[in-house]
Amino acid sequence: MAGHDKTQHKSQDQTKQQKLDALHKHVKSLKFEDTGFAAIGFCSDLSDAIGKARDTPVPFGDPDHIDGVAASYTRAAELLESAQGDLGKVAKAGLPAVWVGTAGEKASEVVGAASRTTDETAEKLREAVPVLRQLAIDIGAAQATDEYARVALDYGKSLCGMFSDREQLLEAKKATLDGITYLMEADDRAKEGGKKAADKLNKLAAQARTRKVTAGGLTDADRLVIADAADPGGPADLNEILSANELKRSAQFRDKMSAQDQAEFDRLISRAKSPQESAYLMKALAAGYDIKTLRSFGEDIQGRDATWLREHLAPFHTSGDTRVGVDSASEFDVPGSKGAVWMQPDKSGTCVASSTVTARALVDPVYTLRLTTGGHPGDPAYDSPAAFKKRLLDEQTRVHKEGDGGPLPDGGMDLIGKNKVINDEIAPHTGSSYEQREVRTADSRRAALPLIEQAVDEGKPVPIGVQGFDTVDGERVPVGHAMMIVGHEGDKLEVYNPWGFTTWISEDDFINNHMDKASDKRLPDAYEYSLPK
Repeated sequence: MAGHDKTQHKSQDQTKQQKLDALHKHVKSLKFEDTGFAAIGFCSDLSDAIGKARDTPVPFGDPDHIDGVAASYTRAAELLESAQGDLGKVAKAGLPAVWVGTAGEKASEVVGAASRTTDETAEKLREAVPVLRQLAIDIGAAQATDEYARVALDYGKSLCGMFSDREQLLEAKKATLDGITYLMEADDRAKEGGKKAADKLNKLAAQARTRKVTAGGLTDADRLVIADAADPGGPADLNEILSANELKRSAQFRDKMSAQDQAEFDRLISRAKSPQESAYLMKALAAGYDIKTLRSFGEDIQGRDATWLREHLAPFHTSGDTRVGVDSASEFDVPGSKGAVWMQPDKSGTCVASSTVTARALVDPVYTLRLTTGGHPGDPAYDSPAAFKKRLLDEQTRVHKEGDGGPLPDGGMDLIGKNKVINDEIAPHTGSSYEQREVRTADSRRAALPLIEQAVDEGKPVPIGVQGFDTVDGERVPVGHAMMIVGHEGDKLEVYNPWGFTTWISEDDFINNHMDKASDKRLPDAYEYSLPK
């Protein structure tokens, strides 16, 4: 229903602009001849145009109400910040000494999760306040301009009459043209203000995750802790295990299970020894696996500590350094790794395949565990850096062939093959098929940015193609590379490069073709990306 209403409003807006533009052209074309009958005809045409212009709707919205909502958000944020401060004091001062062992650990997890959730909610409310204030200003200004336009139209009509002289009639025409112009300006101001507010609020909505875990036998505190679970080694908000999309999909997949399978999955969750273990089980469910696979996966990870889970189930985790141009991934290595990292082989044309493999590993922990352990967790013959390196290379080669990539080591993959492997390897585990789009101008990249950020905020990696030139044997030759946008924080994007690192770039870097900050000087231009539908 909301989508239908939005479409209707858009259609009405377009009709209004077209109508006003046509009226402006018509009035501008009116000619006045200095005779009585001509004056009557001129006034009739002018009055008709004025009536049609006045019939267009006033820009919709109530600035006072919007300001009131902004004020209520501010009050809510203040209350949440006060509560977060109290939770912080509890965490800092420590829980009562009588709470020891498992009870103390459980209480600490709940307090920490509640504190982070409260802080995040307050932050998003604070960020929404100036957006709403500006929207109120834009709507108020649009309505004031619209009101002035109608005064001009009324003035133009008042000058028209059988005995109006030439000067009055020309003044009437000018006032009418001014009035129609002001109506168009008012409509533009309202639409532009609404679009900017919608873009920013949609971005905030995507960033504010729905912290809902569905599984039987869990308390509300359990659900909160699982939804908040993060890999260790960096800020929790940059290393959350479950994305908004995965929280939603895990609930949907559980609802589709038989009662027997639901009960078995709930037992797997209840037996988990840590929030991270529970979260990875939910992530595997969200990736679309059946209960048999989930049971096996649960047995393989049961009782593993948070560091082991991160090393075996996450291709990297993000450090606290989000400065632009700084490598942000703290670790790509499997345990004890010496050169066995999540990257493409040196001087290989497998950048598409390698970034696709790593992106799938981000959203599919069952797949990741198979790559890091070969299905034999803890067995050094399989769970070792050397064994992982070989399996990763085999998988990169498999995906390269799946996309009809050229002969290795030099052959790359074209966009048709890239679209195939992205939709074969990543889409089934996020629930969103990918559509390739060109972004060859600054305006097209600016328009793409909110769509990319929304997808990434939901937990869907966004493949991106970059290009430029290299010098080979003294000649300038075109080169291309495939990377993956995997994170978003404020006005920055986190870009995974299959050379073996992630880097933060600014939104302006993306818009103005400075993608070399995530690669090197040969590859500055973003020219295409794949958007999850």
